[in-house]
Amino acid sequence: MAKISKVLEVNNCNNDILFQALYKAEFWEAINPAKKMDAEFTAPNVLYTKIYDEIELIKIPIEMEGELLLSDKGEDEGKGRLIEFNVRNNKDIRELEGRLRIKSLSPTKSKIGAFVETFTLSSEFLNLLGGGADLILQRKISEMLRNIEKICKTKDLQDFL
Repeated sequence: MAKISKVLEVNNCNNDILFQALYKAEFWEAINPAKKMDAEFTAPNVLYTKIYDEIELIKIPIEMEGELLLSDKGEDEGKGRLIEFNVRNNKDIRELEGRLRIKSLSPTKSKIGAFVETFTLSSEFLNLLGGGADLILQRKISEMLRNIEKICKTKDLQDFL
């Protein structure tokens, strides 16, 4: 069972175009829920990011950088497209693994799921947050999915391609 799971149905969102947008740094910068993020693809499926954010309750700045590896596992009949992901080369996150699932509900409506299987921090300070770190990640994933929904309402995903 996933440690964190979030699913959202998004109107005005073609699953094939969304899948292509996932491999564009500008898309990740647009959906990013942190205060600031610089992103670039260093390989076709490796997203390098520098993230600047703040833990809202205690107003402590956080800087992280690392790589998000996306691995397309293809289309599962009736379930949608599966993309596995993991974080590497990040000094603050020892392990973060999960999967994205994008399922077409119609040509203009998609169901997007984000599922985190493992999440382990290596930073001593962040480990002091304990279960709070899971809640922060869960909230950030929810914000990211809502940002996808907002973009699909106000822009054309084709703009990212």
